[in-house]
Amino acid sequence: MLDDLTKYFLLIFLALLVALIGFTKQVDQDWILFTNGSDINQLLSIKSNIVVIDYSADGTEKTEFSYSDISQLKSTGKKVFAYVNLGIAENWRFYWKSLNKSIILSPLEGWKGEYYVKYWYREWYDMMRNYLNRVKKSGFDGVMFDWTNVYKHETLQKITGKSEKDLKIAMFELINTLTRDFNNFQFALVNGEEILNDYPALTDRVKYVVVESLFFDKLKLNTLSDAFQQRIKILINVQKMGVTVLSVEYIDNGNPFDKENVQRINQYIELAKKYNFLYYIARYDMKLTFPNVPRISLRNSADNFKNLAEYIIPNHLSSLFR
Repeated sequence: MLDDLTKYFLLIFLALLVALIGFTKQVDQDWILFTNGSDINQLLSIKSNIVVIDYSADGTEKTEFSYSDISQLKSTGKKVFAYVNLGIAENWRFYWKSLNKSIILSPLEGWKGEYYVKYWYREWYDMMRNYLNRVKKSGFDGVMFDWTNVYKHETLQKITGKSEKDLKIAMFELINTLTRDFNNFQFALVNGEEILNDYPALTDRVKYVVVESLFFDKLKLNTLSDAFQQRIKILINVQKMGVTVLSVEYIDNGNPFDKENVQRINQYIELAKKYNFLYYIARYDMKLTFPNVPRISLRNSADNFKNLAEYIIPNHLSSLFR
C-alpha cells in the first residue's frame, strides 16, 4: 500500500506530466532511422512512410527479423529498408567467423568492432550477396548501404596504397554489381551523393541518398560554410536525376522547453522543406537506439516551463519524449 506522502508526490508528478504534455506538440518525422536495437513494436504506431532498421534486433544472426515481422511493419503503410554496412566489416555479424581475414584491415577509428576492409575483393562481394539474400528472405523493401564514401578516408588510402580515385571506382563497381544482382530491391546510399553524381547511371537503381549532418555542425547552423555550399550543389543535381534525399540531423537534446533546441528543430524542418528533402530529427548523441519523435513547446510556453522541464525530463522522463 502507498502511504499518504507517496500518494501526494505521485499526484504532483502526474499533474506535472499532464502540464508538460499539454504545453508541447509532437513533431512527426518524414522518415525514421533506427539501427541500434531495432524494435518493430516501437515503430508500428509512428507516422512515417519510410523506416530504416537493422536486419536483426541486435545485429546478430540469432535475432534476424522474420518475414512475418517485416510484413507486420509494412502492413502499416511503411517502406522498410535494412541497414547494411557496405564499406566496413563488423565483427558481430554472421559473416565474421568465416570471412577470409586477409581482406580485413585496421580498425576504424572511433568505432569499436568495425574494420576497414578490401571491399573490392571477391570474398567481400560473395559475402554481400549472402547478406542481401538474408535481407530479401525477411521481406524488406530495400537496403540502405552505409560507408559508401569510405574511399575518402586517408587511413584506407595509406594502408592500401590506393588513391581516392581508385577506391571510389572500386566502390562504384561493387554498388553497380550488387544493385544489378538484386534489381527488385530499392537502394539508398549513406552520404553517397558524390558517387551518384559521378556515376549517374547508378540512379536508375539507387533512388535514395541518406545525408547526415548537412545543415548543422556540433548543434550550430552550418549553411554558410564552403562545405555546405559544395554539398548542396551536388545534392540538388542528384535530385534532378530522380533521387530522393533522406536528411538526418543529430540535433535534438530531448527537452521540448529548451529554446535553442526548439529553434534548431524548427530551422531544420524549414530548411528540409526548402530543398524538398525528407527529414529525420535525431538525438544529438547519434546512438539511434530508439525512433525519435520529438516534442517541442507551444508558442509562449517555453519561458514558463523551461526550468521545470530541465529538471524533470533529464532526470525522470527521458522515455516520455521518445
